[in-house]
Amino acid sequence: MKKISIISGGSGGLGLSIAELLVESGKDVLILGRNIEKLTRAARKLSRISKGAHVSTLVCNIGNEGDVSNTGKFLKDHKIVTEYLFNNAGRGQFSPAIASTSEMIDNVFEANLKGMILLTSEILKITPEKVELTIINIMSTSALLGRDQETIYCASKWGARGYTEALRTELKGTKRNIIAVYPGGMKTDFYNVTGQNRDISGFMDPKEVAEKIVHAVLGPDKLVVTDITINRKK
Repeated sequence: MKKISIISGGSGGLGLSIAELLVESGKDVLILGRNIEKLTRAARKLSRISKGAHVSTLVCNIGNEGDVSNTGKFLKDHKIVTEYLFNNAGRGQFSPAIASTSEMIDNVFEANLKGMILLTSEILKITPEKVELTIINIMSTSALLGRDQETIYCASKWGARGYTEALRTELKGTKRNIIAVYPGGMKTDFYNVTGQNRDISGFMDPKEVAEKIVHAVLGPDKLVVTDITINRKK
């Protein structure tokens, strides 16, 4: 069976930077995203730098159980097993606590928590127990501390962190490795939220953050990194 690395939210930002490093190292990748045009552009870019690695794309809203099931079916039909799952997709919400609405909560939790759970569950279900699988849950430093104007966002990320810790405990002693990643702010489209006017000029370059993550994930087989916090130098 062929092995592949899956990156959710892989059509731009940190996800695309991770995909670039993976294909440069010879890893076949499958990038998931909601927008077919963005996925197509990303695939073209990855194919140009690929060193023999195969690049696949799939339209998938990871918060939609049907889409996630279709992803699992795609992998099974093509006899592909997942070697690395990068749970990278996410959505921000920056507003005062008193402005919270049901729609805001659903949108943020779907991308940041529900989607992570659904996709991880599907990959675990279809990956043979004898095959080693590494799951990389990319969250945020907002999963480690509370922040002003980020009540909903922090709640979703703290939930993702709780899920990650519980998953690690449940899968202890199996061929499943769980890596938690907590990056600080990056210069991506993530902050292009309606009403936001945030200066991100001093934030981290997603390519440099991706290098830290991929270097740790693809490190020596005898060593396992469990938690990574990435911040910019003061």
